[in-house]
Amino acid sequence: MVKLKILSGSNRPGRFNPQVVDFVRTVAEGVPSVAVKVLDVAEINLPFLDEAKPPMMRDYAHEHTKAWSATIDEADAFIMVTPEYNHSFSPVLKNAIDYLFKEWNYKPVSFVSYGSLAGGARAVEHLRGVAAELKLYDLREQILLPNYWEHQDAAGKYQFTERHRENVTEMVRQLAFWGETMKTAREKLAA
Repeated sequence: MVKLKILSGSNRPGRFNPQVVDFVRTVAEGVPSVAVKVLDVAEINLPFLDEAKPPMMRDYAHEHTKAWSATIDEADAFIMVTPEYNHSFSPVLKNAIDYLFKEWNYKPVSFVSYGSLAGGARAVEHLRGVAAELKLYDLREQILLPNYWEHQDAAGKYQFTERHRENVTEMVRQLAFWGETMKTAREKLAA
């Protein structure tokens, strides 16, 4: 089983993020050989980075960092779901990412984003640079939800399409393949 972690990258009150995460989780759970877990940064509630030593040293002083380290370390692949704020991704997601280094290494990642006209594309472009620095394997598959408020019903529920479902399924299939493939490589590369 490939352990896929979906990071819900917003803690904003009234956030749209949980709708997207729930949809991605539901679709991902239908892909064979994938164990899915959602990591909600609002619930995890990490303080602003408070470790004295750089994450590369992996010498953590705080229990919240040790717990976050174990959670990310056990993962084989990631999907990061982010809003776009001022042409970039959310600060709470950046904080969660910056806590660690080696735990992210040699694992595949894909992105789901939402925002106005660009659908969060600029947030994803910034995340791709961060992913490269962390030795994450950034896959091409991504989902963008432009002007998401235009696709909500009267109750505020987003109207996902069959095309969204197909795209998420393919994203998860790719993450499962590369997550499994990289398990052996991670052991060699991390040595």
